[in-house]
Amino acid sequence: MYKSSTNLKTITTTFIASAALIFAGSVFAGPPAGKVKPGKPGADNILEIALNVNGMGFENVDEEVGEFAYLLAAVGCLSENDAATVVGLLTGSDKYTLFAPTNQAFRNLQLTLNDELDLGLEGTSPETTCAVDALLGDGTLFTVLAYHLTEDRRFSNSVFNKNNPKTIDMLAAGSITSFPNLTIMDGAYQMVSPVPSLININASNGVIHVIDTVMLPFNPFAE
Repeated sequence: MYKSSTNLKTITTTFIASAALIFAGSVFAGPPAGKVKPGKPGADNILEIALNVNGMGFENVDEEVGEFAYLLAAVGCLSENDAATVVGLLTGSDKYTLFAPTNQAFRNLQLTLNDELDLGLEGTSPETTCAVDALLGDGTLFTVLAYHLTEDRRFSNSVFNKNNPKTIDMLAAGSITSFPNLTIMDGAYQMVSPVPSLININASNGVIHVIDTVMLPFNPFAE
């Protein structure tokens, strides 16, 4: 199922480190300086950019808790031992593209799981995502998070072809398919859209695209 245990740990370590900084109140002051152009590396690495976005006041972004609160909480459910040795990968020279789900994307997933599995949840919370492994099997949450990361710097013109669908291999559990209408289909046949104001976020070692859906490499409700 996994391509590389080292690669899979990358997303985990990055957001565990991010969570520690965010919850300590260390959020950067604003977006990267200057006009971002595809192919031109930004000054900050992916970790720093993730923190930056968490503190921005964009429309439709959760200003109270930070836009990545649910994502960070999900990663906080994972074993730190699995991630400790690779914490430097997304702050180093290796290039990655991260598709980062919004808080609302995680809320929607929790509500769907509640409806389909009749869990009896009352509302949603960042911590509720921790129940995924208990519901769907050990390692599921780790696989889902790693499914949001791919190698190389992929700006939108690399994610989407102008005329044809495109397959992009992820670091775990297979691939996603992008379409010329700027949507993405995951392994569960969900249609995913980028958040327009939060794409092509340029880092020194990669790119972040914020998306409106938690991508799944499989259909958790298939019999």
